[in-house]
Amino acid sequence: MDFYGHQDSARKRTGWLVVLYGLAVVGIALALYIVVRMVFGGSEAGEPVPDFWQPELFFGVTVGVVAVVLAGSLFKTAQLSGGGPAVARSLGGRPVLPNTTDPDERRLLNVVEEMALAAGVSVPQVYMLDAEDGINAFAAGFSTRDAIIGVTRGCVRQLTRDELQGVIAHEFSHIVNGDMRLNIRLIGVLFGILMITVIGQIIFRTTQFSGGGGRSRDNKRGGNPLPLLGLAMIIIGYIGVFFANLIKSAVSRQREFLADASAVQYTRNPSGIAGALKRIGGFAAGAKVRNAHASEASHLFFGDAIGSSLMSLFATHPPLKERIRRLDPASNPQIAAWAASAPSAGAAPAAVSGFAAGRSAGAGTVDLAAAQSLLATVPKALREAARDPVAARTLIYALLRAARSDVRARQDQAMLSLDPQAESRLAALAAATVSLPAALRLPLAELAIPTLKILPRADYQVFRRVMQIMTEADDQIDLFEYALQHLIVRHVEPAFGKVSAAPIRYRTVDQVLPACRTVMTALAAWGTESREAAAAAFEEGMRTLEGQSPAYDAARTSLGDVDLALNTLSEASPQVKKKVIEACTRCVLADGQTAPNEADLLRAIADAMDVPMPPVAAG
Repeated sequence: MDFYGHQDSARKRTGWLVVLYGLAVVGIALALYIVVRMVFGGSEAGEPVPDFWQPELFFGVTVGVVAVVLAGSLFKTAQLSGGGPAVARSLGGRPVLPNTTDPDERRLLNVVEEMALAAGVSVPQVYMLDAEDGINAFAAGFSTRDAIIGVTRGCVRQLTRDELQGVIAHEFSHIVNGDMRLNIRLIGVLFGILMITVIGQIIFRTTQFSGGGGRSRDNKRGGNPLPLLGLAMIIIGYIGVFFANLIKSAVSRQREFLADASAVQYTRNPSGIAGALKRIGGFAAGAKVRNAHASEASHLFFGDAIGSSLMSLFATHPPLKERIRRLDPASNPQIAAWAASAPSAGAAPAAVSGFAAGRSAGAGTVDLAAAQSLLATVPKALREAARDPVAARTLIYALLRAARSDVRARQDQAMLSLDPQAESRLAALAAATVSLPAALRLPLAELAIPTLKILPRADYQVFRRVMQIMTEADDQIDLFEYALQHLIVRHVEPAFGKVSAAPIRYRTVDQVLPACRTVMTALAAWGTESREAAAAAFEEGMRTLEGQSPAYDAARTSLGDVDLALNTLSEASPQVKKKVIEACTRCVLADGQTAPNEADLLRAIADAMDVPMPPVAAG
């Protein structure tokens, strides 16, 4: 799948939705203006009848409608400012503990870890909707930083591992393709339009039994027009919600087809996701979600959470039969081709070699077999440590311990004074991580991210402080330490505060060339042994961006400069990011091999730009 193309498409859909919802708001304002003129537009006896069209009044009504819709949307968006976790909690979800002993939950977490590693994104938190017996799942969040996967209890109980894998792959497609941010915005906009109805209900209920209080067509009879206005607002608001839901449903249905196809490409197993859809069709509870907020979040789910109505006008998902038919290799040649390309069990070691070759696949490319094999090489004790709150912190400390004994002694002293709980696990984890291959260091740290997200705030602050002290103990920060801190802070920090998506400020490569030169200089300088090799690598990367390469500056770029450059690149458009990642990859591969520090920095660069990239190792 074309990751960058889908990212652009998602943003274009957002633009079209803004236009369509803007037209809906104008339509609501026009309808309400007509009602106001009919209710309040009468004249006293002997007075001339005013013109029906009054631009000043229409402008005032429009401003009022926009203000109400905007206020409602901002209110709802503020409620969801916690990102994916806030959405999951609103639907009745609870976090699945990384060290859970429940067999269904353990299997689910294993599948999520495999898919995250294969997709090249951070492992998301997983939420369980215990009260829901239907077979369903969803992804939510503003970006990969706060993304979560939510799964109903019925989903983990009713599906086989292959079927569950297909469902999770479908949800990862929404994460990778940038659909989640649009989904949260849809919830906010729909709530804003619904506020017209809510205000109408308030007006109707508070004024229907009161007398006077407003001008009417027949002032002598003292009629109160406000209840009529409130009733009209209720009706108009519901009509607005009706059309807003039509827009939401039309957009969502097409995205579901794309996510189904992506799931097959990810897993190379069309029978997995097709089997899950068939089980929904044959299961009494289907994909039903009974939570009160299911309707406003219906477009997030894997299956139709609320049931279709009005000849499927409101259905946010295509018919089950059509989805299954499109996944059938007999009727879809592209699905057949993807399934035929599935690697055999015996090919798994080669796939792992591909992961470790330093030749990162294009963004959005997924090799699930390679991810499974790579995870299988992580010692069991280390995987279990990544799932325990105390052991996960100690695991990160162990990865940061220096080779020099004097530096290591200073690190241990600071660590044990600030976080004494780590002492009981340190010796064993330090011994296990010393022999850990470089290819597994960052993937292992990323397995610990969901665990670190559930730490109490005070414990997390201590952990941050210890991590900073350990990286600065030798008065320098190497690229692994930089990449490790970058990944942890970027993905764990949102769990302790509000999150928002980075805006797009740069749409051409020329606008970000200084930042590109900084990043390329760092990759070239830290990934080669000689100035000549560094210059060649730099020129290879920059030639991809500029057509010609500027002179290589031998002065070493600081990691602070790299940080500033990555902040700039994070605000580039998807197509600019595509060119930057291609240039970085060419720079890394200029000498035909990948140094460990190059691999670590390349992973951090991709993550900073929210570009999925599977693990890249030395080779």
